[in-house]
Amino acid sequence: MEQATYWRLCGLSAALFLPYGLHLPYFPVWLAARGLTDFQIAATLATPLILRVLLMPVIAYVADRRGIAVTLAWCASTMAACYVCLGFLPGIPLVFAVSVVAITAQGSMPALSDALALAEIRRFQKIGLRGIQYGRIRVGASLSVLVMMLLSGPIVAVFPGRKIIFALALLGIVPVIASVRIARRMRKVRFHHGARSGLTEDPRALPLAILVIAAASLVQASHAEIYAFGTLQWAAAGFGHQTISLAWAIGVMSESVLLIFCGRYIRGVPQALAFLLLGGVGASLRWIAMSLAPDAKIVLGLQVLHALSFAATYLGSVSVLGWLAGPNHRARMQGWLSAASALSMALATIACGRLTHMFGAGAYLAMAGLAAVGTGLACAAIFMQGFRKLEMNSV
Repeated sequence: MEQATYWRLCGLSAALFLPYGLHLPYFPVWLAARGLTDFQIAATLATPLILRVLLMPVIAYVADRRGIAVTLAWCASTMAACYVCLGFLPGIPLVFAVSVVAITAQGSMPALSDALALAEIRRFQKIGLRGIQYGRIRVGASLSVLVMMLLSGPIVAVFPGRKIIFALALLGIVPVIASVRIARRMRKVRFHHGARSGLTEDPRALPLAILVIAAASLVQASHAEIYAFGTLQWAAAGFGHQTISLAWAIGVMSESVLLIFCGRYIRGVPQALAFLLLGGVGASLRWIAMSLAPDAKIVLGLQVLHALSFAATYLGSVSVLGWLAGPNHRARMQGWLSAASALSMALATIACGRLTHMFGAGAYLAMAGLAAVGTGLACAAIFMQGFRKLEMNSV
């Protein structure tokens, strides 16, 4: 039973993230091919993040009450339908509007998938089974993105420019099939009327959860420059399609290695907080180096730091919140993290549109500043957890 659940969750994670491997590096390229300016591209990518701030708490509430897996299936279906529509819509306003809906639906899926996985992990832990590790489930997503990024160069050669959206539409079918199948099996992961806990199982842990959400959101927002303009900047610098694909793939590969080999070391909140701190430090160093506009070889080397800036931050924050969340607030806890991350990423992306126009690669220094603030908040969370532990021991 435990292993069967693991493989289902791992497969779901891989399916949900398959479109990301092409969307992340090449959706901005498709927007540019449709005639959008740098500022319009930044606005198209940032607006769904702002919208998700408003919608994610509502989506997460519905998921906790009505079923996480069912809500996930609806989000996947909406994303796929929007990709299909984008292939035929005329005019920038319609492209902008439908892109916003597609990215909003797509961006809601990871939090729901995390909540579903963590709920199952906690369920098995309560009966003494610890064979499922969140990091290993998340590896399915990373490997899926990695494979698609490695294939993105050849795919774009077949679907160049404005045809990229048709490749995304085909990939969007996979999450729909996977999420509908999992929804039919896992309807039971929903509201427990007998439980009475709040957002955190221990009310005294709420300030710690808020601090973790703030720290993780800032570190993740520091990726805004590379997500929005990395491919465009590298292409302008003369990097070929294969080099760009390899750069993105190295980042995901390093992320996968960390999840495979380091997830086992997170056995509680202290270890998860250490990963969050490590992620902030790695992000600060990464963006300082990127601000120097390095050549292709150095960029490929720096992409290894994605294991820290993204994966360590993500694994640490999601794990902390999974441990702290109340039984009826699994989706909402991850939803608040997703909403906060979306808000910070939206503001950072909008700022990057202007900063990139003015300073080019120098915009990465602002990203280093964001990561540094997040690192400081991670340190504060570690100190708070220490005081909380002392307080619990003294009772």
